[in-house]
Amino acid sequence: MDFNEVDEEEFGFSRNYFLAKELGGSSKKSGRKLSDINVVDEQELRTAAASIKPKHQKDIAALINSYKSLYPKWAFELRCGFGLLMYGFGSKKALIEDFASTALPEHSVIVINVWDKKMVHTQFNWYWYHVPTFAPYKVEGLFFPMILAHGNSNQSAKTAAIVLQSLTPNAQSVFRILAKYQLSHPDDEGMAIDNLYSMSRERFLVSSQVTLNAHLTEFKDHELVKIKRNSDGQDCLYIPLAAEAIEKLLSEIN
Repeated sequence: MDFNEVDEEEFGFSRNYFLAKELGGSSKKSGRKLSDINVVDEQELRTAAASIKPKHQKDIAALINSYKSLYPKWAFELRCGFGLLMYGFGSKKALIEDFASTALPEHSVIVINVWDKKMVHTQFNWYWYHVPTFAPYKVEGLFFPMILAHGNSNQSAKTAAIVLQSLTPNAQSVFRILAKYQLSHPDDEGMAIDNLYSMSRERFLVSSQVTLNAHLTEFKDHELVKIKRNSDGQDCLYIPLAAEAIEKLLSEIN
């Protein structure tokens, strides 16, 4: 079996794996919960990552450099409306960033460190490329996985803080109003949307209900805020975190 056959076999395996995940699988459900997982503390991850000794740096650099010959082809395929999905062992961060800065200098580039699995097949017309780099996943390993952060308040607060820090200052301030309200009104069913709008407008954080709705959509998409109807029939907002976690979150974003 030559190299091309091996490469083709790996491609087929990877593609079939992702397709199987997308289409579902066994209907048998596990009794385990994400909350049962003991998520490693972020600081422990950073300490461990800092202690990793680099190996085979010259070989890795040479391998990544060898992919530069593909840059014109990749740029052409992007212009034709295709997406590039790069797979294989090793971090692709340095490779993709170099490609963006070298081959796409006249274009704007947005870096998104998280993706939705539905995007894999519904929103992109993928060209698959096997580009193993064997570079360590030092940066990627430090991103605190939000899906696993159902443990203690420290984990929940840190995860929410990471998400909030990616939002605009005004969005953070609107969230802060809701958080402080929830802490000062622990017995309430939530904060009325009209109330949040009035307070946000008074502080010049929003200019219209449309602006507030845009912030709320971001909060809901990231599961920072939930909506429920109170006993008076009003839609109210609440943060699905314990008071201790909210206090830690406020200290994180302050």
